[in-house]
Amino acid sequence: MGYLLLAMTAAAGFVASVACHVLGWLGVEPSWGKSVFVLHVGIFVVWIPLVLFANRTMPKPGRGNLKHLFAVFPKWVQGVAYALFGYTMLNFAYFVYSARQYPKHQVPFSVELRGFSGHWMLFYGIAVMGFVALARLAQKRSEN
Repeated sequence: MGYLLLAMTAAAGFVASVACHVLGWLGVEPSWGKSVFVLHVGIFVVWIPLVLFANRTMPKPGRGNLKHLFAVFPKWVQGVAYALFGYTMLNFAYFVYSARQYPKHQVPFSVELRGFSGHWMLFYGIAVMGFVALARLAQKRSEN
């Protein structure tokens, strides 16, 4: 149950970051202004537990704690994760290019929002996948 609550929290962050990203692309400032940057903090709320729980459920110590989580999903879910990562990198490169078009400290908020929200989408999206995987692993263990 706890994993699903964390997954829903991460999903709320993902939806909020997608909304911010779309607004950034449209050049529209959210009505709540720069307070959207609280989504930076929210990443830690979901990622610290994700890393801790993922490390505890690893079949053997070492690196790759997401690998065993993605093993419970169909291959297309891993493809979605890779696509999200690729989009984040392309978006960041475009953000850096776009930000250089303006004098220092005069980058429009919509450009900053688009740049940061791309990373928020990645972190929240992977967190959703990770907690759903942890819930599936827990269910599988309880059945055995």
